[in-house]
Amino acid sequence: MVFIDCLATLSGSSFLIKCKTMMNRTRILPILLILFHIFPGAIFCQQPFKVGVVLSGGGAKGYAHVGALKIIEEAGIRIDYIAGASMGAIIGGLYASGWTASELDSILRTMDMSALLQDPIPRDIVPFFNKIYGEKYALSLSVQDSKINLPVALSDGQMAFNLLSQLTARVAYERDFSKLPIPFFCTGTDVASGEGVILEHGSLPLAIRASGSFPGLLAPVEINNRLIADGGIINNFPAKELKNKGVDLVIGVNVESDLFEKQELNSVEKIIMQISSFQMTQKSAEQYLYCDLLICPNIYGYGITNFEAVDTLINRGSHAAMTIWDQLQEVAEKQRQAAPVQHPSPANFKENWTIDTVVIAPNPVYTQANILRNFPAKIPGEITSNEFFRGIVNLYGTGNFRFVDYHFEKNDDDDQQMLFIKPRLKPGYDRTFKVGLHYDDEYRSGLLLNATLLNLGFKNSITSIDLILGDQFRYEFHYYIDRGTKPGFGINSRLHLNDVNFGLQKDIVLPDSSKLGSLVFDLFDFSNEIYTHLVTSNDYAIGVGAELKYYKFTTDQVSGGLEELGLFNDRGMYLTGSLFYKHDDRDRRYFATNGMQVNLQARMIYEFPFWSNQETSGKMGYNIDLFFQNLIPITERLTGGFRANAGLNFNRQMAPYRYFLGGNNLNVINNFKQFHGLRFAEKTGSDLASASIFGQYRILKSHYVTLSANAAYLKRSSDGEPESFYSGSIGYGLDTPLGPIEVTYARFNGGDSFYFNLGYWF
Repeated sequence: MVFIDCLATLSGSSFLIKCKTMMNRTRILPILLILFHIFPGAIFCQQPFKVGVVLSGGGAKGYAHVGALKIIEEAGIRIDYIAGASMGAIIGGLYASGWTASELDSILRTMDMSALLQDPIPRDIVPFFNKIYGEKYALSLSVQDSKINLPVALSDGQMAFNLLSQLTARVAYERDFSKLPIPFFCTGTDVASGEGVILEHGSLPLAIRASGSFPGLLAPVEINNRLIADGGIINNFPAKELKNKGVDLVIGVNVESDLFEKQELNSVEKIIMQISSFQMTQKSAEQYLYCDLLICPNIYGYGITNFEAVDTLINRGSHAAMTIWDQLQEVAEKQRQAAPVQHPSPANFKENWTIDTVVIAPNPVYTQANILRNFPAKIPGEITSNEFFRGIVNLYGTGNFRFVDYHFEKNDDDDQQMLFIKPRLKPGYDRTFKVGLHYDDEYRSGLLLNATLLNLGFKNSITSIDLILGDQFRYEFHYYIDRGTKPGFGINSRLHLNDVNFGLQKDIVLPDSSKLGSLVFDLFDFSNEIYTHLVTSNDYAIGVGAELKYYKFTTDQVSGGLEELGLFNDRGMYLTGSLFYKHDDRDRRYFATNGMQVNLQARMIYEFPFWSNQETSGKMGYNIDLFFQNLIPITERLTGGFRANAGLNFNRQMAPYRYFLGGNNLNVINNFKQFHGLRFAEKTGSDLASASIFGQYRILKSHYVTLSANAAYLKRSSDGEPESFYSGSIGYGLDTPLGPIEVTYARFNGGDSFYFNLGYWF
């Protein structure tokens, strides 16, 4: 008893004869003889000629796979199965989901993979508290059981996973990779056991993200309770496994590097790569035996992280495939002569998704309501793809999770669409140790040590303690209770010490007839503040506060007569009430290219008489201060900007809030203001108006040149006379993981100045 599918060809056209008859072999033989007599050229029971493609791992070198796939397509070959490891899994998985080679070419050329691997958090989702106080650390480590947890890789891979999820969204509900538009599988490595695994079921983006988890670069991910890392560790070229899927011909594309010669092993990176490549090279050599055609692009001189060479690597993949163009066409011809194969067409991408059910794995940090609050649209319900991924980034951006795992499923019984979210907590998520480094001309060297604790005393609270060690000791303490859309409360305490080289309006003539043009003042500022954010978002805060401040600005270089020199000798205790509006929606804190920054404060200041040496003691004073900056992108590389400061003191000029102008510093307190051309705090006055127009141009990926024109009007504190200042400056900046490195030269109508700073400002 048999079932027959026969394909007959007649006069250049074909038709399918399907014989679905239950009969014994003796009864069907006469029918076959008659058909063969009528159609002597007929070919019966013709089978499809299936072609599989296997793509090796190789990091950035895997970009060459796209070039090879383009030529395979152009030759007319239908790919019936595709497999890969590491970067080959990523390219292969995307291809299997329905992207063409040309479309992948466009995607890779517009993607900044190096930036993606750093898990960049868009600044507009950073909580406002972190924008004000948190963007100054070069290194952050979690602490668990009194032990520091070192990161398992450079990147958690969250943003890479999000991108892969976006690119495979049209097959999001398919859990069987053999049912994708092109059947697919990839390899992985069980980190615990060292076993190789085949990934062909489950979440497609998670599988290819796991296979691409290059050790040290991307953290491994958990799949079915197994910790899975780079598939290339055990099986970087799964040709045999692909052959076993029933394909008739295997085309291999290999971008593995040859082993280094002895004289080439001159760096740690190369030695590590050499050691890790021994087993891989031997295993892949065995896998070559299962390839009928092999394409080996010339990737000499390129490493796993040369993502910037996308054009060259894709072109080299195309060039290598062209060397076997004739053989590729022969394969295509065999497919045309054989039975056709129908693969399911990829679904059209839908911008609007309907999620009927949300299932969230339990975790001790967030309830389901708190997690769903991160999504811009209400779910379950209808949500756009952009809103969904925005919600995932918001959740990851809290800093409590090392990875936010999610996938979609569809219930075949009632067509319900379900979303599963499994946030994976960071070990020691609520205890963090942070470090920062900085050097500038005024504060000199500084080492910043920070401890950040979550949920201390109150839920959703942040406790941050900064100790700054170096030439000038300082500390800052911040405690803030974040209540979401409700008013939040905070306490700040700060000790700020510095020696200020303050310029004199006229020289002091010393007994030996020498002249002294400046004095060194001791700045001591100890402030304690309570405040509430009445209205807040990620971009702004409106609130009120009260501050108790002890302030000293004195010198011991001369005794008496400071008033005659136009100087002052300030010491006092002050109580300040303030109303403030703070806004920051810049895309970056340093070298920003877009956005606005505003800091508006109205202060009412009372000076306690028993602490003060000033005639203003026991009096009230008022200060209004405004800082405004706007950045506008002109071209992809050029940014224009405008910056302004304005401030007035009324009734009484209170010492802590008089204006000090000059320098390049950004870690200023009270009413210290930056002005290129003057030394730090070189000029002082009661009222200020200043403006700067500047242009910033990015000449390389992380290199910037800035030109600015600056003007300021200052009403002197000593005699109320106005002074005007003008300057122009040119600066060069380099953006690094440790913070900005900047060199600035300014020409002032009274001279010139040179500034240098390294690291985040604090």
